[in-house]
Amino acid sequence: MSLPFDATLKSIVASHPGDFVDVFNLPRNEPVAPINVDLSTLSAATDVALAYGKPIQTIVDLNFQTGPDTALPRRLHLYNAALHSRYNVPVRSILVLLRQKADAPNLTGTLTYGEAGCKIEFRYDVIRLWQLPVEDFLHANLAALPLATLCRMPAGQPLTEALRDVVQAIHRRLGQETTHADAMKLMTAAYILTKLRVKKTDLDSLYRGVGPMNELTAYDEDVEKGERHGRAQTLLRQGRRRFGEPDAAAEAELRSIRDLERLDRLADAILTANSWAELLATA
Repeated sequence: MSLPFDATLKSIVASHPGDFVDVFNLPRNEPVAPINVDLSTLSAATDVALAYGKPIQTIVDLNFQTGPDTALPRRLHLYNAALHSRYNVPVRSILVLLRQKADAPNLTGTLTYGEAGCKIEFRYDVIRLWQLPVEDFLHANLAALPLATLCRMPAGQPLTEALRDVVQAIHRRLGQETTHADAMKLMTAAYILTKLRVKKTDLDSLYRGVGPMNELTAYDEDVEKGERHGRAQTLLRQGRRRFGEPDAAAEAELRSIRDLERLDRLADAILTANSWAELLATA
């Protein structure tokens, strides 16, 4: 996923992995550091891979998902095997579903295929955020606060009212416990994630008064701009390997695409397209 929340989640989790120990049941041993792993040659990159120990003793592969994907268990298995092959240590895969739209009957935590004598069984953890109590995240360490906006709200309270209380609680903690710069970064992360749950008109009213709205929206736009640039660069790099150097018109067209979902579709289509023209014809 690549939408603005991708860069947001990768940034806060990779920068503060210790803040997610309790909410994601991560290892407590130190040191821990993100691994800068590019698995794009396997069609896509994993979201956040955390290495524990020095030398590395184990790896946790975190993947965030916002929409349906029938191939998701297979991709998790692919990432797990690739990380194990590269580092030769145990790899634990965790799938974090950010909204119910991403859920599917095949996300059972187990992928099994093959026949007797040649059978593969791969296990992964599934976290469905909307099932977790919001209080767990509101009382967690600071970097986990933005994810509270996607958790289970108190029963009997309208969603927008409950979210407004959550946003205010996040704002209070950030104002008391961190710097203005870090507070704005995490509040903007909450703003971006809340877009997965409410309409834009409700979003602005939820965040009115919790900080300069122009700073929130400007940071949001910067994140999306950076994500577009990164996806276009990846497509250009992969396309050069498959089709050769693009002409000026094809490169300009690719760089002008603002729709992140279309860039994702192009990333899938590049595996089967035979030319730049065929790739860019993908709607």
